[in-house]
Amino acid sequence: MSAYEIAFGVVLIVISVLIIIFTLAQTQKGQGLSAAIMGDNSFMAAGRERGLDAKLAKVTKVCGGVFFVATLLVCVLSARL
Repeated sequence: MSAYEIAFGVVLIVISVLIIIFTLAQTQKGQGLSAAIMGDNSFMAAGRERGLDAKLAKVTKVCGGVFFVATLLVCVLSARL
C-alpha cells in the first residue's frame, strides 16, 4: 500500500462516519408506514427545510460528494499502479 491509499482510506472512513452522524442528527420528516398507508399531508412542505436541518442536509450532501470523488480517485489511482 502506498501513502496516498492510506490517506484516502482514512479520508473515506472519516467522511463515512460524518455522513452517518449528520444523517442521524436530522429530524425525521416522515411518519413511517402509517403515513404511506393512510396518506400524508406533508407533501406541501417538501423541500422547505429550515434552520439546523437545512444546514445538516447541505453538509450531508457535501460530504456525499466528497466521498464520491475520493472513492473515484482511489479507484483510478489504484488501477494505474
